Amino acid sequence: MKTRMTELLGIEYPIICGGMFQVGRAPLAAAVSEAGGLGIITSKTQVTPEGLRDEIRKVKTLTKKPFAVNLNLFPSRTATPNV
Repeated sequence: MKTRMTELLGIEYPIICGGMFQVGRAPLAAAVSEAGGLGIITSKTQVTPEGLRDEIRKVKTLTKKPFAVNLNLFPSRTATPNV
């Protein structure tokens, strides 16, 4: 399926898995990207910048396809450590 969005993002299908607090992690983002959509990691889910960097690295090991990082501009929610 070709649309302007798929061409711009380099994805197969016009499906974007939006950033979701606490579940927008590497395995979900990579699975969506592998399936042809655009997987997204949620930055606010990570407690530290280093944690976000590690999560990005995890996605890169799981897929070579495009993915995105949702940057939270509203600090009203704070991340909790991974449980």
